[in-house]
Amino acid sequence: MNEPNATLAEALAAIIKPIIKEAIREAMNLNSPGAAPSAADKSFLTIKQAAETSGLGASTIRLAIRRRHLRAQKVGRRVLVKRLDLESFLQANPIEAKSNINV
Repeated sequence: MNEPNATLAEALAAIIKPIIKEAIREAMNLNSPGAAPSAADKSFLTIKQAAETSGLGASTIRLAIRRRHLRAQKVGRRVLVKRLDLESFLQANPIEAKSNINV
C-alpha cells in the first residue's frame, strides 16, 4: 500500500520542482546587487533608451530634440530625455479615429 503514495509523491515532485527552480532563479536575478535598473525604472533616458521605449528610431528622437518638440538635457557628452517629457511628446498629437459610419 505504500507504493501508490510513493508514486504520487514522485509525480508531485516532478511537477513542483521546475516551478520552484524558476521562482528561485527569478528571485535571485531581481535581488542581485549588480543588476542594473531597467529603462522602465529610470526617470531619465538616453536617446537609445527613449527610442526603444517609444518604438521610434533614434534619429527621430534626435530630430524632435533638434526641432525643440522634445525637451532634453545634455550632461557631459550624453543627451538625456526625461521620461515624462517623452510621454508628453508622444501624446501631443494623437490621430483621431475616423468613423466609417455614413449618416
